[in-house]
Amino acid sequence: MSRPVRLYDLGPSPNNMKARLALAYKKIPYEKIPVDPQDRRAVIEASGQPLTPVLLHGDTVVYDSYAITRYLDANWPKSPRLYSADRETMKKIEEWENFTRSEGSAPIGACFAELFAPEKNADRLRKANENVNRVAARVEEALAKRPFLLGDAPTAADFALAPMQFYGAVPEAYAERNPVAAFFRKHLKIAGAPRTLDWISRVMEWDR
Repeated sequence: MSRPVRLYDLGPSPNNMKARLALAYKKIPYEKIPVDPQDRRAVIEASGQPLTPVLLHGDTVVYDSYAITRYLDANWPKSPRLYSADRETMKKIEEWENFTRSEGSAPIGACFAELFAPEKNADRLRKANENVNRVAARVEEALAKRPFLLGDAPTAADFALAPMQFYGAVPEAYAERNPVAAFFRKHLKIAGAPRTLDWISRVMEWDR
């Protein structure tokens, strides 16, 4: 499509990662507009609300990462698909999305709260580790016979959950240049889930 695509982007956010993954996987050229978390006036002006990511496609404005992935798939149908024409597969994608909203995002949200807390709560961090590894165990099971959650190619399910799990497996090089990632590398760790760790690495290669 000829209309320009822009993305208001808050780099460390898993939901923003999801939008970037979808854009890169579908090979959609776009302009990235970095957002200062302390100054969201431009985001509010563009979309009427303060949260990122926000996609601008010509005069069309889309916010919420789940809405963005659906919009991209509907409007760029000839590029690799994020969703499925098969009803049962679509239901499974949405099951993984719902799982991400609840269990998949919970340990990451807890750690983000601790990142900004004046005093760290060791019990909350311990519970976050238990939860992120509980999620990894489910991913590990799903990957036993296939490289991605639902088959041989990634779908919106992978792009929803992998950015959350990424914060339990932050690479050292990434942590060195990002203080948020450094906190997660120190306090949150996926252990004993080799297929999950490999899957995270492969999916996140599309984060560009």
